[in-house]
Amino acid sequence: MAKKVFLIKGYIDKDVLTAAKERIHYIFDLFDTVCVGFSGGKDSLAVLHLVKEVVEERGGGKVNVVFYDEELVPDRVINFVDSYRRMPWVNMIWLAVPLASTKFILGRTFDYIQWDPKRDWVRPKPEWAYSLPAGDERVLDQYSLDDLLLSILNRPGRVAFLNGMRAAESPNRLRASLAKQHDTFINQTSPRSAACKPIYDWEENDVFRFFFERQIKYCQIYDYQIMAGLKLRVSTPLHAEAAKLIGKQRVVDPDFYNRILRVFPEMAVQDRYYSELNTDHLMEKYGKSFAGIREYIMERYGGEGGQLELALKRLDAIEKSKGYFPTDYVLGYFIGGAIKRMLVPKAVLTRDCLANSNSPV
Repeated sequence: MAKKVFLIKGYIDKDVLTAAKERIHYIFDLFDTVCVGFSGGKDSLAVLHLVKEVVEERGGGKVNVVFYDEELVPDRVINFVDSYRRMPWVNMIWLAVPLASTKFILGRTFDYIQWDPKRDWVRPKPEWAYSLPAGDERVLDQYSLDDLLLSILNRPGRVAFLNGMRAAESPNRLRASLAKQHDTFINQTSPRSAACKPIYDWEENDVFRFFFERQIKYCQIYDYQIMAGLKLRVSTPLHAEAAKLIGKQRVVDPDFYNRILRVFPEMAVQDRYYSELNTDHLMEKYGKSFAGIREYIMERYGGEGGQLELALKRLDAIEKSKGYFPTDYVLGYFIGGAIKRMLVPKAVLTRDCLANSNSPV
């Protein structure tokens, strides 16, 4: 019989700032090396400054930082990250290596490679960035990228990579954060490394209050995103969720938008026609059974491996679960293309619903 897990939010007798700093102190006690994953975004910026405070409380020193340069990053973000690279208290590794990624166009998901040496780039690679040595033709994924970082760090013992993930951003992140009884903010990723989420219980207002109280300047791109009606996120504009609003880039950063279309002209189709995309015929043809959904995936998710493999894995898990997953709802998930985010049951997310779903997706 499958084990039932009840996911319940609770409260502790301390503020989130105190709790976050206590977690970071605990991480320093538990791991031999601590490294902050910095994207230039607001959440990782908060973690970076929290770690700085903890390092100072523990006697001082530099903060280890890693920035995964995804190529399709606006200049405002690049310049903001670079300003931290040049700070005397930061020891930053700036990675710009070929990385498998995806682009979303009118309900179809295609693979592409960031920093692909076989095409033009959206912007020049920074001269200070770490690149693969000559003759190394690997295309990395998230797992091999982590292994590469461990080899670059070249530190003995266990390594903690701190990120700015917050449970409030999605039900899936909430479920992941509540999946363990102890050390809920630490997830082992390899025998030598772990991903740590010291601000997982912060709300967005907590982040900006922290900036206000510490007089920390956040990346200016957020002001432009607010004016354009976009979510406050720093991410590549080609993946499924961002690509649906790629036309907004013309407001946020027209030069960046033009450079994207110069290298990826097919994204103009996504910009022009996504708002007119009608999925009724897809629902009629594929949405009546899981077999139909599987057929849709085989037709629409291009290439062996990559997104096709992930999509089929997600569908298998959904089929095997006993959760609340109507077939039209499942098909809409795959049409939307955001399959890196796990599908949650359609029913109201009560604790009984989540406990009974046993969904491994």
